[in-house]
Amino acid sequence: MTNNDGKSPGIDWDGELTALMESSGIDLSALTQPSRIRRVGRWIVRARAAIGAVAVTVPTMWLVDASGAPAAATVPLTVWLAGWIGYGIWVSAARPDTATLAHHLGDLGAATYRAASRQVFEQSRPARVLWRAWRSARSAPATA
Repeated sequence: MTNNDGKSPGIDWDGELTALMESSGIDLSALTQPSRIRRVGRWIVRARAAIGAVAVTVPTMWLVDASGAPAAATVPLTVWLAGWIGYGIWVSAARPDTATLAHHLGDLGAATYRAASRQVFEQSRPARVLWRAWRSARSAPATA
């Protein structure tokens, strides 16, 4: 066993886990990573609520949008259907609590902001080049 007397580097978690698995009768040499097909299959099973929500609501959204009805009638229904997609994703994520959901939504928001700002920066390069050329031409001393 390990100790926490302040003189040792700390707990050897790998060693402790190995000892626990061996004492539980788990053969460490028999452990292998599942195949890619099995991992994808497990992901599909876990995500079936989200997949079902998307499979049902997206065609319904297209049908509502293509119906020609006024936006005042179709937008609330489309938002409600988007809520069902969100509910399916929430169910597929094992119904996380508010703190977990807020953490992941924060990560998603930050990643979205970074990607969008990079895209805007990349797309605005020609305008920045023109602005710098105009500014340098304007500030250059006039030669006669």
